[in-house]
Amino acid sequence: MRNTHLLILCLLFIGPAIGYAQYSGIDDALKKGDAKALGIYFSASVDLSIPGSEQTMTPDKAVISLTNFFNKEVVKGYQKVHTSAPQQGRSNFTIGELSTGQGTYRITLFFDKDQKITEVEIRK
Repeated sequence: MRNTHLLILCLLFIGPAIGYAQYSGIDDALKKGDAKALGIYFSASVDLSIPGSEQTMTPDKAVISLTNFFNKEVVKGYQKVHTSAPQQGRSNFTIGELSTGQGTYRITLFFDKDQKITEVEIRK
């Protein structure tokens, strides 16, 4: 019985820490404009929407497209402004502002039930 309580307590504290670490890694990748580091969190296919292009692609192709975008725009920083919780069968998402040499973009990331990124939407 005591072991069960200990296990439950561990899960209560470790679970959120793992989720925080994932979001922290995503935020850091976006702050640096590091598409390869962001790609670690992609699902098996990614809907990528950047100015001038909208496609569903493999994670490797999405990393290449984002690398080209980040290099062209010269990322200067990222600030997350909203994180949702999953509701009524919808995935959770985050919204942030990506600061670049060409201005500020709104970036929305959508996640699946395993907390992998399924969609990246970047809008001016």
